[in-house]
Amino acid sequence: MNITITGNLGSGKSSVCAELKKAGFTVIAAGDIFREIAMEKHMTVIELNEAAKSDRSIDDMLDQRSTELGRSMDHTVFDSRLAWHFVEHSFKVFLLVDTGEAARRVSLGNQRNAEIYQSREDAAAGLKARAELERERFFELYGIDYYDGSNYDLIIESSCATPQQIAQEIIRNFELYQKQPYGTKVELNLPCIYPSKKSGEIDMRKLEQYRLEEENSPSLCALATPQIRMYQGYNYLVNGHHRVFAAAAAGKIFVEIRGILPPDAQQPVRLSAEDLAAFEKAPGFIYREDPAQLPEKTGYMLDFTRISQ
Repeated sequence: MNITITGNLGSGKSSVCAELKKAGFTVIAAGDIFREIAMEKHMTVIELNEAAKSDRSIDDMLDQRSTELGRSMDHTVFDSRLAWHFVEHSFKVFLLVDTGEAARRVSLGNQRNAEIYQSREDAAAGLKARAELERERFFELYGIDYYDGSNYDLIIESSCATPQQIAQEIIRNFELYQKQPYGTKVELNLPCIYPSKKSGEIDMRKLEQYRLEEENSPSLCALATPQIRMYQGYNYLVNGHHRVFAAAAAGKIFVEIRGILPPDAQQPVRLSAEDLAAFEKAPGFIYREDPAQLPEKTGYMLDFTRISQ
């Protein structure tokens, strides 16, 4: 079985694929196939790119080549926006990133992007606009909704995780999937999960008990499988506070979300600066945004509503 990996702009796909290559996977990027087609047509990549703007057959050739390679290859990672659609019977991974973090990476990344985006706000707006255009284009060409989370087997967040950690977790889930296929799994980063309780409601003895259980588990993913509610770009816990913060205190990176509930009309809880500081102390991380200071942020560019959980 092969792995197909796609994701939000700025999510770090190339870096994750580089780690998967180190782990023994063959990696085929869309650019590799495109260069191969250009050579066959005795064209430069720039010439082929220009021709593809008016010649749909070039895209069709790229898509068909992906399908053929998927049938002939095994234990191969396909790094492509649409390989999940064209490579048959693959383990489909979507690399998720908070739009604010993606904007930071893009605006501070390579020189080309730095020239396009003059600020994080400009980058965030540009990324959202590009995503919407991309969504419309893919639906028009292929009748698919690229940003429908139910298309994928594993949705894994990269906002607060290294490429090595993400690759390790992809491999773990890939091995599990090969033994027993499962429905869409969502793994978010623990520093992107916010409490919906006051700090005084937390039993520190219980938290310590769960922390020891987490430390005995070798996975980078927490044993906890909580529900969350997404509200104004933030992920608020519905349940499992003790286990989630114990996992963070034990150094876990990811947490599998077993239910994403629709937002309520009101914020789940208004945390004071003291509350937030108390929750940061147990796991030892600092939240990047404080809902009291930034009541609404951009959140994720992915539709979770059709995922069956």
